[in-house]
Amino acid sequence: MIEKESKQKQKNTIIMTIGIIFSFLGVLVMSIPFPNIVVIENLGQFGIVEGVTYSVDYKYPMFSYNQKLTISLGAVNSSFSILVLNDNDYGAWINEQGGFLPYYEEQNISGVYKTLYLNQPFYSSIHILITAKTLLEIYGTIQTSYSSHYVIQGLISLMIGIILVYSSVSLKSKFKKQKRK
Repeated sequence: MIEKESKQKQKNTIIMTIGIIFSFLGVLVMSIPFPNIVVIENLGQFGIVEGVTYSVDYKYPMFSYNQKLTISLGAVNSSFSILVLNDNDYGAWINEQGGFLPYYEEQNISGVYKTLYLNQPFYSSIHILITAKTLLEIYGTIQTSYSSHYVIQGLISLMIGIILVYSSVSLKSKFKKQKRK
């Protein structure tokens, strides 16, 4: 009987310890920001016909901040225009409504190296529109970096930890009640 009680206490202690570890890891994962760098588009001697607009889109994840967009493009013996818009302004641009305020805009350029810092957390898509003024041979990269919290993964770990701790406390209470009888 004493050996059974000892094994039960040991099992209960292990469950409690694992639950506390899962809970701690869940809170840790939710609170520590992780840096992310994503190459949105890598253009290597890419061609665009005169007058055509090439669109590059990227959707930022929820719970991301410190967003930075780096555009590094060059053209070979040609020129282009570039326009960077958010979702709302992109809709106005598509519908030719006017009144949109781009994050960045340049006309008739042969190259650009620009880093845009998005001021507030940006939860929707960003649209980079490259319009060829002449037959365009373009090269370069468009990339973004941001910090994000892995909230969903942290919540899963936290919930597993809470369930394990609760079941451990429940087993301990049940064990004490049986011992009293």
